[in-house]
Amino acid sequence: MMILAIDTSVGVSVALHDGTSVCAEVTLLEHAIQGELTAQSIQDVLTASGVQVSDITDVVVGVGPGPYTGLRVGITTGLVFGHARGIRVHGVCSLDAIAHDVRSTTELTDFIVVTDARRKELYWAHYRNGESSNPQVATPLYLHENFPEAKFFGPGTSIYPDVISGTDIALRAGALANMFVAGAAQLRDVVPMYLRKPDAVEPVSRKLVTP
Repeated sequence: MMILAIDTSVGVSVALHDGTSVCAEVTLLEHAIQGELTAQSIQDVLTASGVQVSDITDVVVGVGPGPYTGLRVGITTGLVFGHARGIRVHGVCSLDAIAHDVRSTTELTDFIVVTDARRKELYWAHYRNGESSNPQVATPLYLHENFPEAKFFGPGTSIYPDVISGTDIALRAGALANMFVAGAAQLRDVVPMYLRKPDAVEPVSRKLVTP
C-alpha cells in the first residue's frame, strides 16, 4: 500500500503514506498559488521517499470546505492522477484532518475546528464525542456568541483573535492519510465542498449591443 494524500483547501499539503506511517510530507501556507505548488510538492514527496508514481495504490484528497479556486486545484490534481494510474480516489472532509490531529495529541472530546473562509468568515465544524456536525460557514462573532465556552483549533484561530482564539494547528495531508489507513475517515464524494457560490459566475444572459 502506498497512499498519496493531497489537500489544497488551506495552502498546499501533500503526503505519502506506506500503510504504516507517513514517509514524506510537504505543507506550505501560501494561498492563491496552489496550482503552481501542488505538482511540485507531489514530486518533492516522491523524491524524498524514493517512491515511484507506479507505486501509488490510492489517492486521498481533502474536499474542503475551502475557497473555490484553491480547493479545486487539489481535487482536480487527485482525480487526474488517479485516472492516469487507474487507481481509486477517496474524498475526506478537510476539517476532519485537523480534528484527527487534535484527538491524537489531546484528550479533548468536544471542540470546534475553524479555517479561513475569506469574506470575514470562517469554515467550521463541531466535533463532539467522536461525532461531527456538517461543515458550515459563519462569522467569527456567530461562533463566539453561540459557542462561548468552546475550544477552537485550526488555522482560523489566529485570524480574528479579538473575537475568537484557540490553537493554530496546520491542516496536514498526512492526517488525511492516517485516517484513511486506520479506517477512521468518513469518505465523501470527490467533489469540492464550497458551502457557498464562487465569486465568479457565468452571466445568465447576454447583453444586446445596439449598433
